[in-house]
Amino acid sequence: MNADDTSLPGNECPDSAAKLSREFNRCLGCRAKPCEKACPLGVSPHDFIAAAKTGDFAAAAAAIAARNPLPQTCGLVCPDRFCQKACIRGRIDTPIEIPCLQAAVMQKGGLPALELLPTAHTAAGVPYRAAVIGGGPAGLGALYEFLLRGWQVDLYEKSAVLGGAARLIPERRLPRTVLETEIARLVENPRVTVRLNTEITDFSALSARYDAVVAALGEPLPRTLGIKGEELCLPYAEYLTSPSRYLCNKAAVVGGGEVALDCALTLKEHGCETVEMFVRRRREDMRIMARDHLELEQKGVIVRALTSVAAICPVGNACRLTAVSNQIDSRGRAVVCNGTECTLEGYDRVIMALGSFFPADKLPPNTTVAGDMTGNCGTVVQALASGRAAAETAALSAISATTTASTPQNGNISASVSPAASTKEKQP
Repeated sequence: MNADDTSLPGNECPDSAAKLSREFNRCLGCRAKPCEKACPLGVSPHDFIAAAKTGDFAAAAAAIAARNPLPQTCGLVCPDRFCQKACIRGRIDTPIEIPCLQAAVMQKGGLPALELLPTAHTAAGVPYRAAVIGGGPAGLGALYEFLLRGWQVDLYEKSAVLGGAARLIPERRLPRTVLETEIARLVENPRVTVRLNTEITDFSALSARYDAVVAALGEPLPRTLGIKGEELCLPYAEYLTSPSRYLCNKAAVVGGGEVALDCALTLKEHGCETVEMFVRRRREDMRIMARDHLELEQKGVIVRALTSVAAICPVGNACRLTAVSNQIDSRGRAVVCNGTECTLEGYDRVIMALGSFFPADKLPPNTTVAGDMTGNCGTVVQALASGRAAAETAALSAISATTTASTPQNGNISASVSPAASTKEKQP
Protein backbone atom coordinates (compact mmCIF):
# COMPACT_ATOMS: atom_id res chain seq x y z
CA MET A 1 0.00 0.00 0.00
CA ASN A 2 1.63 3.25 -1.09
CA ALA A 3 1.34 6.65 0.51
CA ASP A 4 -1.19 7.89 -2.06
CA ASP A 5 -3.50 4.91 -1.68
CA THR A 6 -6.55 5.91 0.33
CA SER A 7 -8.29 2.57 -0.11
CA LEU A 8 -7.96 1.11 3.37
CA PRO A 9 -9.47 -1.90 5.12
CA GLY A 10 -11.64 -1.45 8.18
CA ASN A 11 -13.51 1.85 8.16
CA GLU A 12 -14.10 2.44 4.45
CA CYS A 13 -12.49 5.57 3.06
CA PRO A 14 -13.12 7.52 -0.14
CA ASP A 15 -11.37 5.54 -2.87
CA SER A 16 -9.70 8.45 -4.65
CA ALA A 17 -7.83 11.64 -3.79
CA ALA A 18 -10.69 13.70 -5.24
CA LYS A 19 -13.30 11.97 -3.07
CA LEU A 20 -11.05 12.31 -0.04
CA SER A 21 -10.69 16.04 -0.70
CA ARG A 22 -14.46 16.42 -1.02
CA GLU A 23 -14.97 14.70 2.35
CA PHE A 24 -12.41 17.01 3.98
CA ASN A 25 -14.16 20.03 2.47
CA ARG A 26 -17.48 19.00 3.99
CA CYS A 27 -16.05 19.96 7.39
CA LEU A 28 -17.71 23.17 8.62
CA GLY A 29 -14.79 24.15 10.86
CA CYS A 30 -17.03 24.55 13.91
CA ARG A 31 -15.55 26.77 16.60
CA ALA A 32 -17.10 24.64 19.33
CA LYS A 33 -15.31 21.51 18.03
CA PRO A 34 -17.94 19.01 19.24
CA CYS A 35 -16.01 16.22 17.52
CA GLU A 36 -12.96 16.86 19.71
CA LYS A 37 -15.08 16.87 22.86
CA ALA A 38 -16.62 13.53 21.87
CA CYS A 39 -13.28 11.79 21.34
CA PRO A 40 -12.21 9.86 24.47
CA LEU A 41 -8.59 10.87 23.76
CA GLY A 42 -9.34 14.48 22.87
CA VAL A 43 -8.12 14.22 19.28
CA SER A 44 -9.33 17.24 17.30
CA PRO A 45 -10.75 16.27 13.88
CA HIS A 46 -11.28 20.01 13.32
CA ASP A 47 -7.54 20.61 13.54
CA PHE A 48 -6.25 17.64 11.56
CA ILE A 49 -8.84 18.17 8.80
CA ALA A 50 -7.82 21.84 8.59
CA ALA A 51 -4.18 20.79 8.09
CA ALA A 52 -5.14 18.11 5.57
CA LYS A 53 -7.14 20.63 3.52
CA THR A 54 -3.89 22.52 2.89
CA GLY A 55 -2.16 19.33 1.81
CA ASP A 56 0.03 19.17 4.93
CA PHE A 57 -0.69 15.55 5.80
CA ALA A 58 2.42 15.29 7.96
CA ALA A 59 1.13 18.05 10.24
CA ALA A 60 -2.33 16.48 10.25
CA ALA A 61 -0.88 13.10 11.24
CA ALA A 62 1.25 14.70 13.95
CA ALA A 63 -1.84 16.38 15.43
CA ILE A 64 -3.57 13.01 15.71
CA ALA A 65 -0.57 11.08 17.02
CA ALA A 66 0.12 13.67 19.71
CA ARG A 67 -3.04 12.54 21.48
CA ASN A 68 -3.53 8.98 20.26
CA PRO A 69 -0.82 6.32 20.79
CA LEU A 70 -2.42 4.04 18.15
CA PRO A 71 -3.68 6.64 15.66
CA GLN A 72 -4.18 4.62 12.48
CA THR A 73 -5.48 1.62 14.41
CA CYS A 74 -8.22 3.77 15.90
CA GLY A 75 -9.02 5.30 12.53
CA LEU A 76 -9.56 1.82 11.13
CA VAL A 77 -11.63 0.32 13.95
CA CYS A 78 -13.34 3.18 15.82
CA PRO A 79 -17.15 3.00 15.79
CA ASP A 80 -19.30 5.93 14.70
CA ARG A 81 -20.63 6.75 18.17
CA PHE A 82 -17.89 9.17 19.26
CA CYS A 83 -16.56 11.98 17.06
CA GLN A 84 -18.66 11.06 14.05
CA LYS A 85 -21.90 11.04 16.02
CA ALA A 86 -21.08 14.52 17.36
CA CYS A 87 -20.39 15.97 13.89
CA ILE A 88 -22.70 18.94 13.29
CA ARG A 89 -22.65 18.22 9.56
CA GLY A 90 -25.15 15.47 10.37
CA ARG A 91 -27.78 18.13 10.99
CA ILE A 92 -27.47 19.21 7.35
CA ASP A 93 -27.07 15.90 5.49
CA THR A 94 -24.75 13.21 6.84
CA PRO A 95 -21.91 13.42 9.38
CA ILE A 96 -18.34 13.39 8.14
CA GLU A 97 -16.83 9.91 8.33
CA ILE A 98 -14.11 11.07 10.70
CA PRO A 99 -12.56 7.71 11.67
CA CYS A 100 -11.87 6.78 8.05
CA LEU A 101 -10.41 10.24 7.40
CA GLN A 102 -8.13 9.75 10.40
CA ALA A 103 -6.95 6.42 8.97
CA ALA A 104 -6.32 8.04 5.57
CA VAL A 105 -4.41 10.95 7.12
CA MET A 106 -2.14 8.58 9.02
CA GLN A 107 -1.60 6.53 5.88
CA LYS A 108 -0.61 9.60 3.86
CA GLY A 109 1.13 11.64 6.56
CA GLY A 110 3.08 8.84 8.22
CA LEU A 111 3.67 8.02 11.86
CA PRO A 112 5.74 10.76 13.54
CA ALA A 113 8.52 10.01 15.98
CA LEU A 114 7.76 10.35 19.68
CA GLU A 115 8.65 13.71 21.16
CA LEU A 116 9.56 13.10 24.79
CA LEU A 117 10.39 15.35 27.69
CA PRO A 118 13.78 14.97 29.43
CA THR A 119 13.98 12.18 31.96
CA ALA A 120 12.03 13.05 35.10
CA HIS A 121 13.81 12.58 38.44
CA THR A 122 12.67 12.26 42.02
CA ALA A 123 13.81 14.68 44.72
CA ALA A 124 16.66 12.25 45.38
CA GLY A 125 17.83 12.59 41.79
CA VAL A 126 16.70 9.10 40.74
CA PRO A 127 14.63 8.66 37.53
CA TYR A 128 10.96 7.98 38.12
CA ARG A 129 10.12 4.37 37.25
CA ALA A 130 6.74 2.85 36.47
CA ALA A 131 5.52 -0.68 35.91
CA VAL A 132 2.70 -1.26 33.45
CA ILE A 133 1.13 -4.70 33.64
CA GLY A 134 -0.60 -5.76 30.44
CA GLY A 135 0.33 -5.01 26.85
CA GLY A 136 -3.10 -4.37 25.36
CA PRO A 137 -4.50 -0.96 24.33
CA ALA A 138 -5.00 0.26 27.92
CA GLY A 139 -1.47 -0.72 28.88
CA LEU A 140 -0.08 0.92 25.78
CA GLY A 141 -2.03 4.07 26.61
CA ALA A 142 -0.50 4.08 30.10
CA LEU A 143 2.97 3.50 28.69
CA TYR A 144 2.54 6.44 26.34
CA GLU A 145 1.47 8.76 29.15
CA PHE A 146 4.43 7.80 31.34
CA LEU A 147 6.82 8.30 28.42
CA LEU A 148 5.44 11.75 27.71
CA ARG A 149 6.11 12.63 31.33
CA GLY A 150 9.74 11.54 31.13
CA TRP A 151 9.40 8.33 33.14
CA GLN A 152 11.21 5.06 32.65
CA VAL A 153 8.74 2.21 32.13
CA ASP A 154 8.83 -1.54 32.52
CA LEU A 155 6.05 -3.24 30.53
CA TYR A 156 4.97 -6.73 31.64
CA GLU A 157 2.95 -8.95 29.33
CA LYS A 158 2.00 -12.55 30.14
CA SER A 159 1.74 -13.63 26.48
CA ALA A 160 4.38 -13.73 23.77
CA VAL A 161 3.18 -10.59 21.94
CA LEU A 162 1.85 -7.12 22.70
CA GLY A 163 -1.51 -5.85 21.50
CA GLY A 164 -3.99 -7.64 23.75
CA ALA A 165 -7.57 -7.73 22.53
CA ALA A 166 -6.66 -5.61 19.50
CA ARG A 167 -5.13 -8.75 18.03
CA LEU A 168 -8.57 -10.38 18.02
CA ILE A 169 -9.79 -7.82 15.47
CA PRO A 170 -9.78 -9.56 12.08
CA GLU A 171 -7.04 -8.71 9.60
CA ARG A 172 -9.59 -7.34 7.13
CA ARG A 173 -10.40 -4.56 9.61
CA LEU A 174 -7.00 -4.09 11.22
CA PRO A 175 -3.92 -5.18 9.26
CA ARG A 176 -1.32 -6.55 11.64
CA THR A 177 1.39 -4.42 10.03
CA VAL A 178 -0.45 -1.27 11.13
CA LEU A 179 -0.83 -2.44 14.73
CA GLU A 180 2.73 -3.73 15.00
CA THR A 181 4.24 -0.55 13.54
CA GLU A 182 2.38 1.60 16.04
CA ILE A 183 3.32 -0.64 18.96
CA ALA A 184 6.97 -0.58 17.86
CA ARG A 185 6.93 3.22 17.91
CA LEU A 186 6.06 3.06 21.62
CA VAL A 187 8.28 0.26 22.86
CA GLU A 188 11.44 0.74 20.79
CA ASN A 189 12.59 3.41 23.17
CA PRO A 190 15.56 3.46 25.57
CA ARG A 191 13.21 4.30 28.43
CA VAL A 192 11.12 1.18 27.89
CA THR A 193 11.89 -2.44 28.72
CA VAL A 194 9.34 -4.98 27.53
CA ARG A 195 9.19 -8.28 29.35
CA LEU A 196 7.04 -10.82 27.52
CA ASN A 197 5.83 -14.18 28.81
CA THR A 198 5.82 -12.70 32.32
CA GLU A 199 2.70 -12.93 34.45
CA ILE A 200 2.51 -10.74 37.54
CA THR A 201 0.68 -12.14 40.55
CA ASP A 202 2.33 -10.35 43.49
CA PHE A 203 1.35 -6.71 43.06
CA SER A 204 2.52 -5.70 46.52
CA ALA A 205 6.09 -6.77 45.79
CA LEU A 206 5.98 -4.93 42.48
CA SER A 207 4.69 -1.73 44.09
CA ALA A 208 7.68 -1.71 46.44
CA ARG A 209 10.06 -1.57 43.47
CA TYR A 210 8.40 1.18 41.42
CA ASP A 211 7.20 4.72 41.94
CA ALA A 212 3.93 3.86 40.19
CA VAL A 213 2.17 0.70 39.02
CA VAL A 214 -0.71 0.52 36.52
CA ALA A 215 -2.54 -2.74 35.91
CA ALA A 216 -4.37 -3.31 32.63
CA LEU A 217 -5.03 -7.02 32.60
CA GLY A 218 -7.98 -7.03 30.22
CA GLU A 219 -11.07 -9.20 30.60
CA PRO A 220 -10.04 -12.81 31.19
CA LEU A 221 -13.49 -14.28 31.79
CA PRO A 222 -16.13 -14.64 29.03
CA ARG A 223 -19.68 -13.64 29.84
CA THR A 224 -22.10 -16.55 29.93
CA LEU A 225 -25.85 -17.16 29.85
CA GLY A 226 -26.05 -19.75 32.61
CA ILE A 227 -27.99 -22.19 30.42
CA LYS A 228 -27.89 -25.95 30.08
CA GLY A 229 -25.18 -27.14 27.71
CA GLU A 230 -23.26 -23.86 27.70
CA GLU A 231 -20.00 -25.77 28.17
CA LEU A 232 -20.37 -26.88 24.54
CA CYS A 233 -19.85 -23.31 23.34
CA LEU A 234 -16.57 -21.98 21.99
CA PRO A 235 -15.50 -18.64 23.58
CA TYR A 236 -15.17 -15.85 21.03
CA ALA A 237 -11.57 -15.07 21.95
CA GLU A 238 -10.49 -18.64 21.33
CA TYR A 239 -12.24 -18.64 17.96
CA LEU A 240 -10.89 -15.28 16.75
CA THR A 241 -7.37 -16.20 17.84
CA SER A 242 -7.29 -19.27 15.54
CA PRO A 243 -10.36 -19.34 13.25
CA SER A 244 -8.76 -21.83 10.83
CA ARG A 245 -8.84 -24.45 13.62
CA TYR A 246 -12.62 -24.35 13.78
CA LEU A 247 -13.86 -24.80 10.22
CA CYS A 248 -17.52 -25.81 9.98
CA ASN A 249 -20.57 -25.77 7.70
CA LYS A 250 -23.20 -24.39 10.08
CA ALA A 251 -22.56 -22.16 13.08
CA ALA A 252 -24.47 -20.15 15.65
CA VAL A 253 -23.05 -16.96 17.11
CA VAL A 254 -24.67 -15.83 20.37
CA GLY A 255 -24.42 -12.04 20.72
CA GLY A 256 -25.12 -8.86 18.81
CA GLY A 257 -22.13 -6.57 19.29
CA GLU A 258 -18.89 -5.97 17.44
CA VAL A 259 -17.29 -9.17 18.76
CA ALA A 260 -20.24 -11.22 17.51
CA LEU A 261 -20.07 -9.38 14.19
CA ASP A 262 -16.38 -10.23 13.82
CA CYS A 263 -17.09 -13.89 14.61
CA ALA A 264 -19.94 -14.12 12.10
CA LEU A 265 -18.03 -12.50 9.25
CA THR A 266 -14.88 -14.48 10.00
CA LEU A 267 -16.89 -17.70 9.85
CA LYS A 268 -18.12 -16.69 6.41
CA GLU A 269 -14.60 -15.82 5.28
CA HIS A 270 -13.50 -19.31 6.30
CA GLY A 271 -16.16 -21.02 4.23
CA CYS A 272 -18.98 -21.60 6.72
CA GLU A 273 -22.10 -22.03 4.61
CA THR A 274 -24.71 -21.11 7.22
CA VAL A 275 -24.04 -18.54 9.95
CA GLU A 276 -26.80 -17.43 12.30
CA MET A 277 -26.54 -14.69 14.91
CA PHE A 278 -28.80 -14.95 17.96
CA VAL A 279 -29.57 -11.44 19.24
CA ARG A 280 -31.84 -11.08 22.25
CA ARG A 281 -32.82 -7.49 21.40
CA ARG A 282 -34.01 -5.81 18.21
CA ARG A 283 -31.74 -5.55 15.20
CA GLU A 284 -31.66 -1.76 15.52
CA ASP A 285 -30.38 -2.19 19.10
CA MET A 286 -27.23 -4.01 17.98
CA ARG A 287 -24.10 -1.98 18.79
CA ILE A 288 -22.75 -2.08 15.25
CA MET A 289 -22.72 0.46 12.44
CA ALA A 290 -25.11 0.75 9.48
CA ARG A 291 -22.48 -0.53 7.06
CA ASP A 292 -21.99 -3.57 9.32
CA HIS A 293 -25.67 -4.45 8.92
CA LEU A 294 -25.26 -4.12 5.17
CA GLU A 295 -22.22 -6.40 5.19
CA LEU A 296 -24.08 -9.04 7.18
CA GLU A 297 -26.79 -9.01 4.53
CA GLN A 298 -24.30 -9.12 1.67
CA LYS A 299 -22.44 -12.07 3.20
CA GLY A 300 -25.67 -13.97 3.84
CA VAL A 301 -25.49 -13.99 7.65
CA ILE A 302 -28.88 -14.73 9.22
CA VAL A 303 -29.69 -12.41 12.13
CA ARG A 304 -32.26 -13.92 14.50
CA ALA A 305 -33.25 -10.75 16.34
CA LEU A 306 -35.37 -10.88 19.51
CA THR A 307 -34.24 -14.48 19.96
CA SER A 308 -32.41 -16.05 22.91
CA VAL A 309 -30.74 -19.43 23.17
CA ALA A 310 -32.30 -21.25 26.16
CA ALA A 311 -30.45 -24.57 26.02
CA ILE A 312 -27.82 -26.45 24.01
CA CYS A 313 -27.84 -30.20 23.57
CA PRO A 314 -25.26 -32.40 21.83
CA VAL A 315 -26.60 -34.59 19.02
CA GLY A 316 -23.84 -36.70 17.55
CA ASN A 317 -21.12 -34.35 16.33
CA ALA A 318 -23.51 -31.39 16.21
CA CYS A 319 -25.64 -29.32 18.58
CA ARG A 320 -29.38 -28.80 18.94
CA LEU A 321 -30.46 -25.38 20.19
CA THR A 322 -33.60 -24.55 22.10
CA ALA A 323 -34.52 -20.94 21.32
CA VAL A 324 -37.19 -18.58 22.62
CA SER A 325 -38.61 -15.34 21.27
CA ASN A 326 -38.34 -12.05 23.18
CA GLN A 327 -40.22 -8.79 23.21
CA ILE A 328 -39.25 -5.33 24.43
CA ASP A 329 -41.37 -4.29 27.42
CA SER A 330 -42.43 -0.80 28.48
CA ARG A 331 -39.15 -0.33 30.38
CA GLY A 332 -37.06 -1.21 27.34
CA ARG A 333 -36.03 -4.65 28.58
CA ALA A 334 -35.92 -7.81 26.46
CA VAL A 335 -38.28 -10.32 28.09
CA VAL A 336 -39.13 -13.86 27.05
CA CYS A 337 -42.47 -14.50 25.36
CA ASN A 338 -44.08 -17.53 26.96
CA GLY A 339 -44.87 -20.48 24.73
CA THR A 340 -42.40 -19.53 21.99
CA GLU A 341 -39.84 -22.31 22.44
CA CYS A 342 -38.55 -23.88 19.25
CA THR A 343 -35.85 -26.43 18.41
CA LEU A 344 -33.11 -25.75 15.86
CA GLU A 345 -30.88 -28.55 14.63
CA GLY A 346 -27.52 -29.25 13.08
CA TYR A 347 -25.07 -26.65 14.37
CA ASP A 348 -21.46 -27.76 14.01
CA ARG A 349 -20.23 -24.91 16.18
CA VAL A 350 -21.79 -22.55 18.74
CA ILE A 351 -19.71 -19.47 19.55
CA MET A 352 -20.43 -17.46 22.69
CA ALA A 353 -19.75 -13.80 21.82
CA LEU A 354 -21.30 -11.82 24.67
CA GLY A 355 -18.08 -10.10 25.68
CA SER A 356 -16.02 -10.69 28.80
CA PHE A 357 -15.23 -9.16 32.17
CA PHE A 358 -12.66 -8.83 34.95
CA PRO A 359 -13.95 -10.20 38.28
CA ALA A 360 -14.33 -7.40 40.81
CA ASP A 361 -13.09 -9.57 43.66
CA LYS A 362 -9.79 -10.13 41.86
CA LEU A 363 -8.84 -6.47 41.46
CA PRO A 364 -5.32 -5.95 42.87
CA PRO A 365 -5.34 -3.82 46.05
CA ASN A 366 -3.68 -0.40 46.13
CA THR A 367 -3.05 -0.52 42.39
CA THR A 368 -4.26 1.88 39.71
CA VAL A 369 -6.24 -0.09 37.14
CA ALA A 370 -7.20 0.73 33.57
CA GLY A 371 -9.09 -0.44 30.53
CA ASP A 372 -11.40 -3.44 30.75
CA MET A 373 -10.60 -3.85 34.44
CA THR A 374 -12.67 -0.73 35.10
CA GLY A 375 -15.74 -2.20 33.40
CA ASN A 376 -16.14 0.97 31.31
CA CYS A 377 -14.14 0.27 28.17
CA GLY A 378 -15.55 -1.46 25.12
CA THR A 379 -13.41 0.00 22.34
CA VAL A 380 -9.73 0.49 21.57
CA VAL A 381 -9.97 4.27 21.88
CA GLN A 382 -11.69 4.04 25.28
CA ALA A 383 -9.03 1.65 26.53
CA LEU A 384 -6.23 3.95 25.37
CA ALA A 385 -7.89 6.90 27.10
CA SER A 386 -8.35 4.89 30.27
CA GLY A 387 -4.69 3.88 30.25
CA ARG A 388 -3.52 7.45 29.80
CA ALA A 389 -5.81 8.65 32.61
CA ALA A 390 -4.59 5.87 34.91
CA ALA A 391 -0.94 6.69 34.28
CA GLU A 392 -1.60 10.38 34.89
CA THR A 393 -3.28 9.57 38.22
CA ALA A 394 -0.49 7.23 39.27
CA ALA A 395 2.26 9.65 38.24
CA LEU A 396 0.75 12.64 40.02
CA SER A 397 0.19 10.57 43.15
CA ALA A 398 3.81 9.35 43.10
CA ILE A 399 5.18 12.85 42.59
CA SER A 400 3.00 14.13 45.43
CA ALA A 401 4.19 11.32 47.70
CA THR A 402 7.89 11.87 46.97
CA THR A 403 7.51 15.62 47.38
CA THR A 404 5.81 15.10 50.73
CA ALA A 405 8.48 12.61 51.78
CA SER A 406 11.11 15.28 51.24
CA THR A 407 9.12 17.63 53.52
CA PRO A 408 8.67 15.64 56.79
CA GLN A 409 6.54 18.23 58.54
CA ASN A 410 3.73 17.61 56.08
CA GLY A 411 3.39 13.93 56.97
CA ASN A 412 2.79 11.04 54.59
CA ILE A 413 0.52 10.95 51.58
CA SER A 414 -0.73 7.57 50.39
CA ALA A 415 -1.17 7.00 46.67
CA SER A 416 -4.74 7.20 45.41
CA VAL A 417 -6.23 4.42 43.34
CA SER A 418 -8.07 5.38 40.16
CA PRO A 419 -10.29 3.17 37.97
CA ALA A 420 -7.80 3.14 35.10
CA ALA A 421 -4.69 1.11 34.24
CA SER A 422 -1.82 0.64 31.81
CA THR A 423 0.22 -2.03 30.04
CA LYS A 424 3.91 -2.12 29.26
CA GLU A 425 7.02 -3.67 30.61
CA LYS A 426 10.56 -2.86 31.61
CA GLN A 427 13.42 -4.72 33.28
CA PRO A 428 13.64 -4.37 37.06
